[in-house]
Amino acid sequence: MSADMTATTMATYLPEQWSALATVTYRSNIVLADLMDRRWEPELGVGRGDTVNIPAFTQNSAANARATFGTGAALTFDAVTEAQTQLVVNKMAYKAFRMPAEMSVQAMSAYVPLLTDGIGLACALYVDNQLAADNSNGIDAFTTAVGTDNIDVTDDNILTVETNLDGQNAPSEGRYLVISPATRASIIKIDVIRNQLYSATVGNLKGDAGPGYLGKVYKFNVHQSNNLEAGVAGKKNGGFHREAIALCVQKKLTMVKDLNVEDGLFDQYVGYVVFGHKLVKNVFGNELDGK
Repeated sequence: MSADMTATTMATYLPEQWSALATVTYRSNIVLADLMDRRWEPELGVGRGDTVNIPAFTQNSAANARATFGTGAALTFDAVTEAQTQLVVNKMAYKAFRMPAEMSVQAMSAYVPLLTDGIGLACALYVDNQLAADNSNGIDAFTTAVGTDNIDVTDDNILTVETNLDGQNAPSEGRYLVISPATRASIIKIDVIRNQLYSATVGNLKGDAGPGYLGKVYKFNVHQSNNLEAGVAGKKNGGFHREAIALCVQKKLTMVKDLNVEDGLFDQYVGYVVFGHKLVKNVFGNELDGK
């Protein structure tokens, strides 16, 4: 009986090839940093300390009326007492790797550029996660919560968030609704919302209004993010005005490469960013629980 050669018997003579290309694992969509209030960054440059004192200003209430028109009387003066909020830069995100010097000589030419490109994305992702899920200063920290965990977000839920912001005199411009992919699937089933999201694209090429941008619903620019904090089973979406959370990136992404001799001759690559953020106007945002 004859014996056939197989892939097993021929394994030694079946070479494997390494492609010069690579498949890239994509990181989460980075959305939130561009939606925050970043007016304070010029106030706190490098070498200018760690804190920005942000003075609050009380918007004027209705004026007093003259008791009897045409008759002099003592005026009532308002004793205005203002407060301040401190924006502290107290966080650093970094990504680092190193390899023996001889390995960096022998590695595929595409490998180190892929690693270094990933450093910037990793740091940006950390900042995005902090803005979403910092229990004191993220969008999950808004006192008012609308909706129910792991239940579809409804049209009424979105209108409630909008009404809450209207009730606080939050400006109509600069409002954002940040939702998870699952919540996007929830609201896209609602005809009135679906029509609003895609009305601008009918017969036109859709313009890019930033990462994750989906369209406009009522007074909100809607963005999708998969970095939002998890609830018990669903996600903590958010509806807010830009002025709700302040972000200050004191040191933008900085790349450092050096040769470490002491530990055994390593090529080292590090990227880092220094930042801080603060929930400044709690009433200008609502947590929107959903899927």
